[in-house]
Amino acid sequence: MKQSDRVKILQIICLFFLSMPVWAAGIGGIADNLLNPVGVLSGFIGSGSLLIGGAFLFASIIKYVEHRRSPLMVPMSNVVFLFIAGLILVLLPLAYMLTENGLPFSLKQITSWRL
Repeated sequence: MKQSDRVKILQIICLFFLSMPVWAAGIGGIADNLLNPVGVLSGFIGSGSLLIGGAFLFASIIKYVEHRRSPLMVPMSNVVFLFIAGLILVLLPLAYMLTENGLPFSLKQITSWRL
């Protein structure tokens, strides 16, 4: 092996080990930068779910009124489906907010009040 080949291999090894802290900070920075858009996307999906759920609940009321007027034109199954789908779409983001922030009163707080 030539002297120049040994120097090149040593340079590659040194560059590899010297760049390790930069890679670690870079990957951590990338992960931090990805958390912000994920939070925005989560809020967008939650807001969209509330909006669409409210629209489904409103549509179920409208369809129920139409069903009362003409039962053969709008089946009751459409009304029930829209109501259940709207209820689920409204309650899912609310359940997520409840579990994300925790319950306002825990069992420990309730037992401490009684003492």
